[in-house]
Amino acid sequence: MQQPTRPRFQRFELHSRLGSGAQGRVYLAWDPQLERKVALKILNRPEPGAGSLDQFLSEARAAAKIASPHVVPVFEAGSEKGLPFVVFELVEGQPLRDYLAQPRLGAQSATDLFEQLLEGMAAAHTQGIAHLDLSLNNILLDKQNRLRVMDFGLSRLVTKPSLSDGFDDLLGTPRYMSPEHFSGDPLDLRTDVFALGLIFFELLAGQPAAFATNFSDLAIQIGAVQFEWALLSDVRPEIQSIVRDALQVDPSARFQSAAAMLGALRDAKTVVTARENQDLAVQFLLRRLQRRPEFPAFSNSINEINRMTADSASAGVHELSAVVMQDFNLSNRLMKVASSAFFTASDDGPTTVPQAIARVGTKTVRMICNGLMMFEHLKSDNPRLQDALVASFVAGLLGRMLGQKVRRDLADEAFVAAMFNRLGRNLLIYYLDDEAEEIERRIARGVPPRQAEQEVLATTSSALGAAIAATWKFPPALIKSIAPVAAGILPPVGVDRDYACHLAHFPNELCELAAQANSAQTPNERLTYLGARYREVFRTTPGVLAEMLEITLEKFTELAPSLGIALGANGFYLRGQQFLAEFYLAAGQDSEGTPAQAAAG
Repeated sequence: MQQPTRPRFQRFELHSRLGSGAQGRVYLAWDPQLERKVALKILNRPEPGAGSLDQFLSEARAAAKIASPHVVPVFEAGSEKGLPFVVFELVEGQPLRDYLAQPRLGAQSATDLFEQLLEGMAAAHTQGIAHLDLSLNNILLDKQNRLRVMDFGLSRLVTKPSLSDGFDDLLGTPRYMSPEHFSGDPLDLRTDVFALGLIFFELLAGQPAAFATNFSDLAIQIGAVQFEWALLSDVRPEIQSIVRDALQVDPSARFQSAAAMLGALRDAKTVVTARENQDLAVQFLLRRLQRRPEFPAFSNSINEINRMTADSASAGVHELSAVVMQDFNLSNRLMKVASSAFFTASDDGPTTVPQAIARVGTKTVRMICNGLMMFEHLKSDNPRLQDALVASFVAGLLGRMLGQKVRRDLADEAFVAAMFNRLGRNLLIYYLDDEAEEIERRIARGVPPRQAEQEVLATTSSALGAAIAATWKFPPALIKSIAPVAAGILPPVGVDRDYACHLAHFPNELCELAAQANSAQTPNERLTYLGARYREVFRTTPGVLAEMLEITLEKFTELAPSLGIALGANGFYLRGQQFLAEFYLAAGQDSEGTPAQAAAG
């Protein structure tokens, strides 16, 4: 009896349908020419607005050159009566979507699985080939438990979904789209990186990052990166950071390719394995910052100033002035600071940049310029960052004032050391704000600050700050002063470098106490505690501390306009003034009635 004739498409015998979706239909087929089973994908006829068949064939040919065990190879591509088709290797296995229907994977298994996916995508990205339509439906898990990506080169033939499209018809794709899919901005390798971040989130959390149930809400959720990060709370911070860095709205802030993401993931796994190695954790964070688009140029500017003012440098005032004057804002702000009452006792302040440098000294101007550049670079609408930067500058002014009272020879060093003491914290807020917010949430729940940082970063902000200061070639004494001091009552000072370290930390602790919101302690109790903690180092009283803070805040008002700070909207400044008002009210006197005293060393 003659076997029934199987349907054909070109030379291929169609045995059974493996699946269908928005792009087209996939068949198990037989290639009689090469005598092998294949997966034949017949795409729907291109609609107006989709890419051309020539473009499709060109991209399919490029995809055929991707050599990776984690990419399903393209055997052939063409068109038949206007219908594009692609012939793939037949992979026995299941879509990743079906595999994830089982209970949530452990973090280790999810990470190892995702690493395979990155290996395949890195092979494509290295050749400049983007997928642009990654989803759990076109990632397969074969019988050898290897993840394999398919459908490279098909996205150009598919028109973009719109708000009127049926969500059910598009379920496999929109959940893994990038913000630029919705905004209409160009799509490139970084578009894939965003999709990879969404997939990694789902592997780790056991549920999609983008969970909206209609297309318009999904577009809003992805466009604003509004995801339930708490679902990853039990995942190591180094692994979480890979997801966060991939899921940046701005493509330039993401990994620039799957290859870069793969390198970062392997670094993260190394840090996780060596959990007690703080140096590895710090280096991992440093690499994250260096991937931010603005950070290298910012670092280069600081390094140039520091190179010219290093102990071994021969650059004089005029050479340094030439570097400073290349930046008009920096020149203007340096003049303002050098003319302030903190650096001159008369009205005859400097009128030129060389005079300003001569007034404060090349070593001090080095750090003032570093601080001013940091202020300029870290400008942001983020009120927490504005508060932190103002607190750092005020702490520097407090450090100089305290230094003049107790160790005049350390006053200038105290200014810069106190200003940069919280460098790591400030950079975290600017570059890694999600992590900074998570640290603050844990502290609000009662977790000690250093423990909260360890839980979120696998290291501390002070360790990060010291590492960055070292890469910027800051003086060794300043780098050392960033290290945290012991808790509780501090012992008497042994050597000068310990004194300088305390001059850096004490002003910052005073600023932090003054800025506390909703504290159960009165201002007097907080100042009494601080005085007791440092009583073996500085002999002072709550009244003296309040007066120092008041004078410093008054002087900062002179500098605020040149720094671009609106004091009326700055939370730190306003809380500091409220703190002083409450202190003087409780003491039964206003600020004018506070006796002036000098702290004695």
